[in-house]
Amino acid sequence: MASVLTFPDIGEPCLSVSANCGSSYTVNVQDSTISTTSDANYKHTRPRTTRKIKTWTYAWNDLTEEKKDILVDFFDKVGTYQDFQFTDWEKYEKHTVRFTEPLAYQFGATRYIVTLKFEEV
Repeated sequence: MASVLTFPDIGEPCLSVSANCGSSYTVNVQDSTISTTSDANYKHTRPRTTRKIKTWTYAWNDLTEEKKDILVDFFDKVGTYQDFQFTDWEKYEKHTVRFTEPLAYQFGATRYIVTLKFEEV
């Protein structure tokens, strides 16, 4: 059995409750509703699936080069195709997720800025 990969400890992201972070933390829950409208203009709805997929977006605006390199190495292993264990910083619950976007980072005033988006598997 293959070992389960775990998101590396690069420190907590810049949550929106922190100063100067804006909308650096979001959670989205997928809508799985199917709806149709009848000839008499009645709307009928039902769920498409039995579960709703969550996505999390977190931003780090103060990563050292060492932690950025740890993150780059981890992304090289998993890409956007491999699932891994992730603990959200809101409720500290473990989730099996994958990245939904390629890794991109930029150098800020003194450190690296990274935004990551995770999707529940």
